Amino acid sequence: MHIRPLFIGTALAAGLFATFGQAQSSGEITVMIAGAERTIPVWAEQSDWSGSEDWPSINIHVRDFTDNGEEPIVVSLGFEASRWEPSVPELDMSLYENKERVAVLYGREEQERGGLSVTLDDHSIDGTQLSISGSFEGKLGPSDNFGNDIDLSQGVPVTGTFSVTLEQLE
Repeated sequence: MHIRPLFIGTALAAGLFATFGQAQSSGEITVMIAGAERTIPVWAEQSDWSGSEDWPSINIHVRDFTDNGEEPIVVSLGFEASRWEPSVPELDMSLYENKERVAVLYGREEQERGGLSVTLDDHSIDGTQLSISGSFEGKLGPSDNFGNDIDLSQGVPVTGTFSVTLEQLE
């Protein structure tokens, strides 16, 4: 008869301790697209790194859905960094008007897919946390198949910087 309250209490306590003990990703990306600059905070629950210290895979997701008069925006930047040389970068950006998503733009490494490049300025690892900063540039365009084929005839140039601390994916 007392098992259910004990189970619920134990589950809540375990969740509370896990939340306090878990570090979260933080930082921001500043992006310049179509002449407009925007600084967007890290989406902590979706950003992380994995792999080894010599060959990490970095996934930075940022989003801003605040009511500060700016339209929402979501950006995803991912790349590998073998010996801290960035490769196979991917950038996806969701744009909004009147709080409705109106476009998703994609950029990839190959010239015919946007010529996206990433440059690293600094990185350090402390336990499971990776602090990393750098920049990116390329061209983004729409795609009917999630970035496999990108229409650069409607593309727009994009540049940006990032400075983030990411938690290692377990």
